[in-house]
Amino acid sequence: MKYIKQLDSLRAIAVILVIISHWIPTTNLINRIPNGAIGVDIFFVLSGFLISKILFDNKNRAEELNISKSSLIKNFYVRRTLRIFPIYYLTIFILLLFSKYTGTNIQSAFVYFVTYTSNFYFFNIQGWDGMVSHLWSLAVEEQFYLIWPWIILFSNKKYFLHIISIFIFIGVLSQYLMSGIKMSSVLTFTCFDAFGLGAILAWIITYANEKLNKFYTIISVASAISFFLFILGIIQNKWTIIPFRTLVSVITLWIITYIIINRDTKSLKFKFILNNRVLIFLGKISYGLYLYHNIIPGTLNSKIINIYINPLLPDILYKKYWGQLYLLENTILLVTISWLSFIFIEKRFLSLKKHFEYQEENSVQQKYLQKQGSTL
Repeated sequence: MKYIKQLDSLRAIAVILVIISHWIPTTNLINRIPNGAIGVDIFFVLSGFLISKILFDNKNRAEELNISKSSLIKNFYVRRTLRIFPIYYLTIFILLLFSKYTGTNIQSAFVYFVTYTSNFYFFNIQGWDGMVSHLWSLAVEEQFYLIWPWIILFSNKKYFLHIISIFIFIGVLSQYLMSGIKMSSVLTFTCFDAFGLGAILAWIITYANEKLNKFYTIISVASAISFFLFILGIIQNKWTIIPFRTLVSVITLWIITYIIINRDTKSLKFKFILNNRVLIFLGKISYGLYLYHNIIPGTLNSKIINIYINPLLPDILYKKYWGQLYLLENTILLVTISWLSFIFIEKRFLSLKKHFEYQEENSVQQKYLQKQGSTL
């Protein structure tokens, strides 16, 4: 699918919300809204949309050109591995090496992190574990990647809508059934509705594009209702008739659908956000921002401020603006480290994707057909 820069802006917004939830005290008014949960759910819907669109497109081409689905599966997992594994495993092995300084149980629970099952670890201990707590969502995404390609590539496409609907139903129902169980939101099946709603949009664009505008009208109404219920839940501080994750996912789906329809038109609203170069840049490095954001503050513990900034400021200013200086320090470090990580690690591995193109066999066969046609 063609690159959509506005989705990078949405990624940036999602990761900023997560960072706010972890860097700003929970007592602050800005965290009256569950920013972290919203950010994570945005990522889930985006993943459901983008991964499903990739799988739908390549399944169609594979069937047209009689290409083996096993090659698509192999290329999918190799490409996902090149995107996700390098900096993730680099991070957790470094944390393991310095585990006694992290204030976490990563050493005893390392098997969970190395196997992308940390969400089950947090559910088992019924709580979080410091600077590695945010890794649960990466585990959920990886578990989704383990099952979704097999379902899509080896199912009849006439059943896709039924399959997606079942996934959404499982996600919503499981949240109802487990609403009284602490930490149940980290379990993968309670996130199926977010992934499934993203997949619905991918299905419509691929198989029923003529209905996209009608779908947008429907999802706009659903989003307005979801927003009302969301605000009502925040005001009342209690469970609403529809699970929180589902409400956020419906609103996110509306935003993505709006972007898809209007991305290249003059009618695109909020261009100062969606076409913002800073947000697009942050969206490109959002994986690093998410992975490192919980680790940097806990590791540095304001050492740079205390050593280099404190002597330069009068004591009264240092005490008054310490919180702002701490946030500024962490922000500069996080963006710098994430950018360096993207340039020197992620991009190098991403460049290897060219050796595992989904359509590699297609291009070979197309060249053969073209050659045969030229001889007729």
